[in-house]
Amino acid sequence: MIRDLIINEGLKALHKKRTYISFILITVLIPFIVLAVDSGGKTLETKIYGQLADSFLFYGSVINGFLATYIIVAILISHMPFLSTIVASEIVSGEYSKGTFRMYLTRPISRNNVLLSKLIIVLFYTISMMFFFFFYTLLASLLWLGIGDLAVFHNGLLLLAEDDIVWRFFLAFLLSTLVMISVSCLCFLISTVSKNSVTPIIITISVVFVGTAVTFIPIPIFERINPFLFTGYIDTFLSAFHDPLPVNEFWNLFIVNLFWSSIFIFISFHIFKTKDILN
Repeated sequence: MIRDLIINEGLKALHKKRTYISFILITVLIPFIVLAVDSGGKTLETKIYGQLADSFLFYGSVINGFLATYIIVAILISHMPFLSTIVASEIVSGEYSKGTFRMYLTRPISRNNVLLSKLIIVLFYTISMMFFFFFYTLLASLLWLGIGDLAVFHNGLLLLAEDDIVWRFFLAFLLSTLVMISVSCLCFLISTVSKNSVTPIIITISVVFVGTAVTFIPIPIFERINPFLFTGYIDTFLSAFHDPLPVNEFWNLFIVNLFWSSIFIFISFHIFKTKDILN
C-alpha cells in the first residue's frame, strides 16, 4: 500500500511544473556565474594572493573549476532554503485547496501512510535538488575551467591538493542537505496546517531569515541560542574544506538538524491525523 502511495505522489509531483523550477534555475544560472568567475579571474586571483604576491613567486593560477564551485556554492547556498520549499509547500496544502482530501481520505487507507508518502517525496526532492546543485556546478566548472588546487581561507591561505577535494564537496553536500531537510520539514509542517501553498513558503523563509539574522548579529544572547537553531548551520559546509576537519561541529549539525526535523515531522503527523478534512 505505501509503495503505491509513494508512486502516486511521485507521479503527481512529476506532472507539476513547479517541481522543475529549481532544476531549471540552477541549470540556466550556473554557466553564467562560471563565465563570470572566468572573466574576473585575474582580479579574484589578486585578492586571494593579497600581500603574499609581494613576497612569493607563484606559478600557474588558482582559478579553476574547484574554486569556481566553492565560490558559487558559497554565494547561492543562502537561496537554497527557498528552493527547498517549492514542493513541500504545496504537497499537502494543495490537496486541501482542491478539496481532494474529502474523497481521498474516505478510502480505507491510513492517514499516516498518506502523509508518509508525501514526506518521502519531499525528502527525495530536497536531496535530489541539493545533489544536482552541488555536482552540476562542479561538472560545469571543471569542464569550463579545468582542475587544480583549491585555495581557501582557513587560518590564513590554505591550498588543498586536487586529489583531496572531490570528497570534500561530497561532505559539503551532505552537511548542506541535512540543513535543507530541516527547512523542508518545517515547510511540510506548515503545509499540513495551511490551505494554500503560499503561506508555508512565507512562514518558512521568514523563520530562516530570522534564524540567519541571529547567526550574524553579535549579541551574547543570540550567540548562546544560535548553536541550537538549524538555521545556524547553513554555511557550515565551508568547514568541509578546513584542515583539520571540525568533526565536533559536524556532529552538532547532525544532532540539531535531526532534532528539529523529527519535531517538525512529529507535529505534522499529529496535526494531519486529527485534522477535520470537512472544514
